[in-house]
Amino acid sequence: MSNPIEDIAAKAMGTVKAVSAGFKGLRGVFLHLAEEHGEVGALMKRLSKSSDAQVRREHFPHIRAELLSHEKGELAEVYSLLANYEQMREVVVKHNDEAHTLEKAIAEVDAQDYSSEEWGLSFNRLFSLVQSHVEEEENDFFPRAQQVVDEAESKQILERYEAAKKAVKQHVQ
Repeated sequence: MSNPIEDIAAKAMGTVKAVSAGFKGLRGVFLHLAEEHGEVGALMKRLSKSSDAQVRREHFPHIRAELLSHEKGELAEVYSLLANYEQMREVVVKHNDEAHTLEKAIAEVDAQDYSSEEWGLSFNRLFSLVQSHVEEEENDFFPRAQQVVDEAESKQILERYEAAKKAVKQHVQ
């Protein structure tokens, strides 16, 4: 179970990330996704600094659920829509490949014992993949997507994304 102080810190980091994304022009679902990136990034950063098996056991399931529900929600409601636009198909294919790579990396962490050095190495590889993926989404994919998705549609996608994420989260926890 997560610590309330850590949850507040992660939310604060998500808010900072959202403000930054807003200054970059992201809006609607894309702004919300950037905020989620900040939250999970803060949680992952904290966990990457711990070698305590109990801390890992306590916090990784929450991070795992956040990552999987976020990616599956994006695939179902954001990138499936973007696939309808010719100029976005390359982005969709690349994102789908990266999502598959992230899922495999999560499975690699799951396969390790929390107290092992391999767990830490696998988690740090996952963290690095997440950071790279986030940077690409926020600096390339999302700005390009906003060129084809208007603000009203982006808000509708956000509602569907939230519903999809919630449904997935029920199955991965």
